[in-house]
Amino acid sequence: MRIAALDIATVCGFAFGDAGAIPQSGSVRLKRPGEPPEIAAFNMRAFLRDRFTLERFDILAIEHFLNPAAQKSADAVILQIMCFGVAVAEGMARGIRIEAPYPSTVRKHFLGRANMGERKETKAAVLNRAKALGYVPRDCGDDNRADACALFDYAAATYARVPPRDLVFFGEAANG
Repeated sequence: MRIAALDIATVCGFAFGDAGAIPQSGSVRLKRPGEPPEIAAFNMRAFLRDRFTLERFDILAIEHFLNPAAQKSADAVILQIMCFGVAVAEGMARGIRIEAPYPSTVRKHFLGRANMGERKETKAAVLNRAKALGYVPRDCGDDNRADACALFDYAAATYARVPPRDLVFFGEAANG
């Protein structure tokens, strides 16, 4: 089963690949500071259109948008909801199954807890777990990428029913 996982924000984390494998992952900046949220929505569409044209996916996992009261600004709320809508529309246009779990549900799966206290500590824990599982390189500092990998892992385990990955220690290869 092919999974596309998106952690939508101004910098959108992504993880694309087969359930049970290490996905191709990274992040893409959807807009520059000061640009309106519409730019992010346009860039999200271009990014997904191009990717979905090149690859076929069975599941599009998108982190459910945050409660508007938890956002930093009205523009952040608008950006997230607009980009969420664009992603859903692009997936639906291609017949891809859409799943939108809540971030706390994904973190509980990935970390064993929904949060580690403050936002900074929780982000660090997700990044460290993604490194330990071999999803991202050990020198990676991109928490958006790590969040997308956590979502990919959740989607693989929950929707594709693939067993969880083994931890990687001391430079070993995952599952091998």
